[in-house]
Amino acid sequence: MLILAARYLLPVSQPPIRDGALLIEGARIRAVGPRVSLCRQYPGTAVRDLGEAIILPGLVNVHTHLELSVLRGDVPPGHSFVDWILNLLQRRRGLSWEAYAAAAEEGAAELTRSGTTCVGDVTATGASLAGLRKSGLRAVVYREVIGLDDAGAEQIAETPFAHLAAMREEVQGSSLEVGISPHATYSVSPGLFRVCRDLQQRLGLKAAIHIAESSAEIEYLRSGTGEIRTRLLPATGWGDVPPPVLGATPVQYLHRLGLLDPQCLVIHAVHLTEADLEILAQTRVAVAHCPRSNAYLDVGRTPLKALRDLGVPVGLGTDSLASAESLSLWDEIRFAHRAHGGLLSPAEWIGMATAGGARALGLDHEIGTLEAGKRADLTALALDGPEADPYEFLLHEASAAKVLLTTVDGRPRYEREAS
Repeated sequence: MLILAARYLLPVSQPPIRDGALLIEGARIRAVGPRVSLCRQYPGTAVRDLGEAIILPGLVNVHTHLELSVLRGDVPPGHSFVDWILNLLQRRRGLSWEAYAAAAEEGAAELTRSGTTCVGDVTATGASLAGLRKSGLRAVVYREVIGLDDAGAEQIAETPFAHLAAMREEVQGSSLEVGISPHATYSVSPGLFRVCRDLQQRLGLKAAIHIAESSAEIEYLRSGTGEIRTRLLPATGWGDVPPPVLGATPVQYLHRLGLLDPQCLVIHAVHLTEADLEILAQTRVAVAHCPRSNAYLDVGRTPLKALRDLGVPVGLGTDSLASAESLSLWDEIRFAHRAHGGLLSPAEWIGMATAGGARALGLDHEIGTLEAGKRADLTALALDGPEADPYEFLLHEASAAKVLLTTVDGRPRYEREAS
């Protein structure tokens, strides 16, 4: 057992504890409280005092594509959302599985260095799995599925489904979980969506779907026109495929197909009608909010207040390094705070990046707050001074450079080297 102490302990589920500590036994937290009380209650237990620091739950980055870290700073946004996708596809050509795997490993290391302990990662190749296992992070790894040949949906699904089965076998006994990610309404046929849904329900998988990210997607489903129809689909060999449905929003379309449920994470959710918002609330899906990526691609802003008012779980994600400058959730938090005009308090932003992210990934029974019985997934950051308000400090000053320690299941995954 170990008592880990610091100037401030932020359980998130209760107010900050000055001169706080937590008792770690194996992979779990056994007790939380003032340091003096824990030392008195558990005499003789080893104490590690981090001094002028803040201990808080590990950050939860709900949406990344770690394998795309190989494209850091290499995919310009272009003049439209479709421009960016075409640029991305061009730069992916010729990249090897080994290149993706190495990039994912470095991306995972960047996450731990910045205090992230859990991630929702979408992989088109499966290459991120090895890097995540090596990092010791907790993760839900979603195997991406793409295909527009409705008649051949079963055949299209064979390769990713076989890969998904192998991935599930590989993560047995680890802190990783495997899910499925039918990519988006413009890249997956109705039949393939149904095949993915049936597999998800049969195996009890979590799902992640990019949805309502751009006005181009809205136009494509509404009228079958626009750049997705005239530029993206021809460039990917699907130019003769008719739009799946006309007159529906992406949310309405996926709801009709039965894909929206509490096991589903919808990514971006920028362009939402009032009816869409009601559907998201009724189906109890969660939303991955990626404000820096949305701004980089100039697609609009997620209606965060409306989602929160309806009780829709929202977590923060950095998306990939093809549309964001870093994988640091501290950068994402600060950008979101500015983008939404101070909509939330510092404590609420930190809560979204911890407990909110855990809830969005369906892991809030295990992580996201520092409470007895939960996993010892946490991070600690050095304070600039002992009298700082901990939440204000984290919102405005926290960075990877201040991270002292990151643990998953009580095991250190990153520790700053002594200077």
